[in-house]
Amino acid sequence: MHLSAAVLAVAVVLSLSTPTWSAVPALPVPPNVFGPNNGGHFRFGTVSWVKLQQQPPIIRFTVEAAFRRSFTSTNFKGSGEDGLLVVGDHFKPSGLETIMFDFGDGAMLTPMMFQVQAYSLSEDWVQGVSIFEHTYARFSSTTPFQYVGTFKGCCRVSELKVNADTSWSLSSIMNVRDDVSSPRLTVLPVQTVIKKQRPSSEDPAFYIPASDDTQRDHPHPRLKTFEVMGNIGHAPSIIGMAGKPTNMPQMSVHPETGRISLATGAIYVSDAVANYKKCVPGSEQPSCRADYNPSTQTSTMNMTNLQPGLYNLVVQLMQGNSSSPVEVMISLVEEDYARAIPLEMPRLSSPTAPDLFYPHLSYARHVSYLGFPMTPFHLSGSTNLQAMQVGFTVGRMPSGARISTIAGGTSAYGFSCVNGTHWCKESPQTSCNGTSTLGCTCQEPDTEKACRGPHNSMTACRGGGTCQSCWYRGTCPTSTGVMAVEWVPTSGQVGTHMFCFDVTAQRPQEYCSDANEHGCRALSSPSQCVNIDVFKDPAPHIFSNYEQHLDPYAHSQFAYIGRTLTFEVYATDDNCKDTPAITMGPMPPGATLSTQTRTSSQTPKSLVSFFGVNDTSYVECHTEVRTFSWVIPHTYGGYTGRHCFHATDECGEDDHCSGELDTTTLCIDFQVAKCRYAVSLEQSIAEVASIFGTDWIQVFNLNYLASPDYMLFKNQVLNVGHRYIVGVGDTVLKIARRFGTTDTSVGFLNYELGEKHNTNISVGQELCLIPNSCFGEVQSIWDKNPHVDASLEQWYSGVKSAYDALRKANSEHMEANGPVARRLLGMQQAAAPSVAEGGVGVTRVGKGGMSERDKWDKIDALMRQVELLVGG
Repeated sequence: MHLSAAVLAVAVVLSLSTPTWSAVPALPVPPNVFGPNNGGHFRFGTVSWVKLQQQPPIIRFTVEAAFRRSFTSTNFKGSGEDGLLVVGDHFKPSGLETIMFDFGDGAMLTPMMFQVQAYSLSEDWVQGVSIFEHTYARFSSTTPFQYVGTFKGCCRVSELKVNADTSWSLSSIMNVRDDVSSPRLTVLPVQTVIKKQRPSSEDPAFYIPASDDTQRDHPHPRLKTFEVMGNIGHAPSIIGMAGKPTNMPQMSVHPETGRISLATGAIYVSDAVANYKKCVPGSEQPSCRADYNPSTQTSTMNMTNLQPGLYNLVVQLMQGNSSSPVEVMISLVEEDYARAIPLEMPRLSSPTAPDLFYPHLSYARHVSYLGFPMTPFHLSGSTNLQAMQVGFTVGRMPSGARISTIAGGTSAYGFSCVNGTHWCKESPQTSCNGTSTLGCTCQEPDTEKACRGPHNSMTACRGGGTCQSCWYRGTCPTSTGVMAVEWVPTSGQVGTHMFCFDVTAQRPQEYCSDANEHGCRALSSPSQCVNIDVFKDPAPHIFSNYEQHLDPYAHSQFAYIGRTLTFEVYATDDNCKDTPAITMGPMPPGATLSTQTRTSSQTPKSLVSFFGVNDTSYVECHTEVRTFSWVIPHTYGGYTGRHCFHATDECGEDDHCSGELDTTTLCIDFQVAKCRYAVSLEQSIAEVASIFGTDWIQVFNLNYLASPDYMLFKNQVLNVGHRYIVGVGDTVLKIARRFGTTDTSVGFLNYELGEKHNTNISVGQELCLIPNSCFGEVQSIWDKNPHVDASLEQWYSGVKSAYDALRKANSEHMEANGPVARRLLGMQQAAAPSVAEGGVGVTRVGKGGMSERDKWDKIDALMRQVELLVGG
C-alpha cells in the first residue's frame, strides 16, 4: 500500500501483557524538570472496564491515551525511521508528575505500559492502549461495592489556549455489584472544529461515539446520560497557574446522543453574504459573542468569541450506576473566504454512502459476521486548495482490517513565468546589447513557460517575468483522495468496532517559501467515525410449505395415495452473505430431492443502536430452495414416518473458519391416509376400483357421488374402503374371513402389515378393509354361531346342480350314439376323476375350433374355483 507523506499509520489492535501494580508505587523521577514543557504532551484519554467475575469482583480496565509523539523523553523512543514510536511499539509514558492508574481501593498501577495503536505525523500524536486487571474485595453488607478508578498524570500540551501544562484526571465510576461494564467512548485524539461563519449560523458540533458490547443485546438497556465533567485535574505549582483546570464554558453536550456543540462565536460580524467584516477579538458587539441569540440579536452571558487554537474538553457517559470518561483535544480553525486565495479546510465524505458515519447505524452498512467480509466502505478526502497532497488520518483499527491504495490524493502543481513584458529591440539597425533603452532586454520573455520556484522569484524567468506558483494564480487542479476499507472479522472480534478518520492536506515543503502560508502546514478535516457491529455467525433457518401441499381442498394433515407428494424446503440465513446447503436424511422409496436453486429479494433488517434507536434497512438476501417429490406406493396406506431436512451454512472466508459450521434441522412427520385415494387426471371410478381389487359399485357406495357417470376431477379424494377398529381376540385371518376378504388384501391396504410383512395387530388399531358382502359372515361377533350368508349356499347349490346335470346329459348323449360313442365315453370316464381331481377329458373338436376336451377342462376349472371359495 502506497500512502503519501501526509497519510498516517493505520492502527492495529494487539494483545497486551498485563502490567504489574503495587499498593505503594515507586514514583519515577521525571527525566527533565526544567520548565513546563517537560510534561506538556498529553492530548487524549479514555477509560472503560468490564467485569470478568462477580465474587470477588475482577475488573478488566482498558485505558487509551494519546501523547505528543515528538516528546523528547527516552521513554518515547521507538522503532520508526525517525527513531520515534510506531504501531506495535511499547512505551511507558512519563511526565512532570507520575502517570498512573488509581483503582480507588488504595491500590495503584505505575508505571503504565502502553502499546501503540496509531500515530499521526501531521498532528504529532501517538495513541496507545493499556489493558490490565484488578481484583476488588468481596462485597457484602459491610463492604463497599462502588469505586472510582482514575487515570491521571501531568501534563497537558503546552499549546492549549486554556489549561496548558495542567495535570489530567479521568475518573470512571464502577458499581461492581450491579453493573457488568462501562460504556466505551472512541474518537480521534485531535478533533478539528470549524468555527461558524455568520452570527446566525448553527454552532459547530461533533459526536463522541459510544458503545458497549455487553449491553448491545440487553432487552432493557440501562439509562445512558452524557455529562460535562467537573474535576478534570489540577495545576502543578511549577507552572504558576492559579486555580484548577476547567472545562470549556462554551461547550454543551446532548445528554442522550453525546453530540457536543461549541459556542465559538462567528467569524464575520454580519449575516449578509457580501459582508466580510470580521469580528475583532475582544469585541463587545453582540453578534460576535459566543452566546449570540439570532432571534433577539443579543448576547445574554457575554461569552467571549473563541479564537482559533487548541482547547480541551472532558465529558463522561453515565450508564446505570457506572461511567466512562473521555478527554479530547479541540483544534478550532477558521475558514476565510474573503481572501484572494480562500482559506478552507479539507473535507471527509463517503462517495457511496452519505449515511455511513456515526451516529448513523443500519444493518445494510454497519453489520458484519465472524468469518465473512464486512461490506467495504469508501472514503473521499478533498480540498479546494490547489497543489495539495491529500491523505487520511486513521485511528485504531481491528486486526486484519485493510486500507486500499489511495486513488488520487496528489494534484499537479508547479510554477510558470508571468508578466514578462520588457522584451524589446533598440532599433532595427542596431544589434541588441541592452544598453541603449532603459528597461529593455534582448531576451524573449518566458511567459506561461514552466519555471522552477520559489514563488515570485524574478531570476528564474527571462524577459523580466516572475516565476509564480499555480496555486497563487489559481490554475492548479484540486486534489481528491479515495480509499476503501476492507475487513474480515475473525475469532475473538465479536463486538462493536469504531473506525475513525480525518483528512489531511498539505503542500509539499519544497514549494513553500513561507512555512506559515496557508497549506504549507498540515490541515485536517473534522473527523468522522464508522460503527461496525460484529456478530457471531448465526445458524441458518429452515422451513417448508409441506402442509400447504397436502390437501388443497380439505386442508388435512395427510398425504394421499395417487397424488405425488411435492413440497419445497427453504433455507435462509440472517447473515445474508452466508449460503446454507439443504440436505435430507433417509428418504422413503421412490422419493427425490431436486437440485438446489436460489431466489433473491430485498429483505428488511432491523438494528437497534447503542442508544436504543431502531433502524430498518433493506438488504439483498438469498433463499435456498430444494423440491421434495414422492410418488406414494399403493401399499403405503397408513404409512407414518419422520423425515428430516438439514440446512448447513458456511464457516466464512477466513483461513480459520471463524464463522463455524452450523446445522439446523427440520423434521416432518409424513402421514399417508388409509382407505383414501386422490384421483389422477381423467381417472374413472372403475380404474380406481381396479387398483384396490374391488369394483366400481363398492367405490360408488363409499362416496357421496350423485352418479357413477360424473367426471371426477384431479386430486379429488375418494374413500376406497372401510376403517375397522381392532377388537379383543381379532386376528388378521379372522377379520379377513368375517369381511369376506383375504389376509393378502388386508396387508395391501395397510402399510404396517403388508410392507412390514407383519400380522401382529393390537386392540384399538385402525385397519382399512374392502368387505365382500357375498362371502362375509352374516352375524356379528355377539351372535353365538355366526354363519355364512344362506344366499351364497343357495347360489352354490344351484351352480353345482347345473354342473352335475350338464355332465349327466353329456354322458347320455354319448350313450345314445352307439358303441363307438360308448367306447369313447368309457375311456372318458376311466380317465376323468371327480371334478376336484381334474374333470372331464373329451377331445372332440367342436365348431368354434375348441375341442370338447378343452371345453370341459375350462368348465371343471371354474367349478374348482367356486368350491374353493365357498369351502374356505
